[in-house]
Amino acid sequence: MPSDDSSVGDAPSHQSLKVSRDDPGPRPMIAVLDARPGLAGQLREKIAELAAQVRREPGCLIFTAYEARDVPGRFYLHEVYASAAAFAEHLQTQPVHDFIASVPAFSTAQPGSLVQLDEITAGSRRRSRQRRDARVLR
Repeated sequence: MPSDDSSVGDAPSHQSLKVSRDDPGPRPMIAVLDARPGLAGQLREKIAELAAQVRREPGCLIFTAYEARDVPGRFYLHEVYASAAAFAEHLQTQPVHDFIASVPAFSTAQPGSLVQLDEITAGSRRRSRQRRDARVLR
């Protein structure tokens, strides 16, 4: 990525992801991954390996993986990064590249499986459509 680029556009398999590095607020997100039939165990192991590595990143505030009780093989990854810059750095790490490269073999996840979120608080206003749309991976 060129050093003068102020956005992240080269997520390993989500080329449309744009995140302003200037956004200083925390970057919460949820990823939803459904395992391919018979591969839930392998996907669970890959997620556990990723979680252990990502939690060591200095910009990672939260990385918690869940499996749905009512839908075996459906996994939810709750991630929060300290800032957009921390998230951008996360996207460039080898563990993330390796995990994303392995996802098609174990999961039916599609672009859009990772959704960046904005917290709703008392008195908060909905962000502009352009900023909101920039946070959804297509």
